[in-house]
Amino acid sequence: MVREVPTIFPVLVEGERIRLREVNIDDFEATWQWASRAEFFRFLPIDQPTRDEERAWLDSIVAEAHEMPRRQYELGIEIVDGSELIGMVGLGIDSERHGSAGIGYGISPNRWGHGYATEAAQLIVGFAFDALGLHRVWASHHPDNIASRKVLEKVGLREEGRRRDDRFVGGVWYDSVVCSILEDEWRLKRGSLMSNSGPE
Repeated sequence: MVREVPTIFPVLVEGERIRLREVNIDDFEATWQWASRAEFFRFLPIDQPTRDEERAWLDSIVAEAHEMPRRQYELGIEIVDGSELIGMVGLGIDSERHGSAGIGYGISPNRWGHGYATEAAQLIVGFAFDALGLHRVWASHHPDNIASRKVLEKVGLREEGRRRDDRFVGGVWYDSVVCSILEDEWRLKRGSLMSNSGPE
C-alpha cells in the first residue's frame, strides 16, 4: 500500500520553551541577524549568503509553504517567552512512498549552548512521525560538528554511515555523517522520556 503523506499549512508546533512556526517576509531582519555571521555557517553545507540572497531564500520558502502537495517544511524557531525568532528547522520529504524525510536546523550564535537545537529537533521529529505519519527521519552532519552529533543522539538518531566527499562548500570537499531514526524507535524513545518526566 502506498503511504499518503498529508499536506499541512499552517504549522504550529508548541514545545516547553520554543515553538516551531511558519515564517513570513516580516521575519527577514531576524533571519539576517544570524545569516550575517560567518560562524553560523561553519558546518552548514551552504555558503554564507549576501543580504539579497537571504531575502530571496526567505521569499522562496514562504512560497514553498503553499505548494500542493507540500514536501518542504522550513519553520522558524521562536522562543515562547518574548516571541524572539532564534533559528530555523527544516524537514524535506524525499520519498512519500517510503515515508522518508531529512531534517536540518540552525540556531543563532547568540543562543548557542542553551539546548534549543535539541528541543527543536525533538519537535520536528515528533511532527514528522505524529502529524505526517512518516516512517524514517534522517539527518547528516559534518564529521567535526560534535555539537550537532550530540543533538541527534539525544533525540534518538543512530549513526548509519559516512558519505565520502559528498559536500563541496567554500572550495573544499568534505564527508557527511548520516544518522536516522525509525517510527517505532521514536515511539519507544518518546515513551521513555514521558515515563521519566514525572515527579521525583
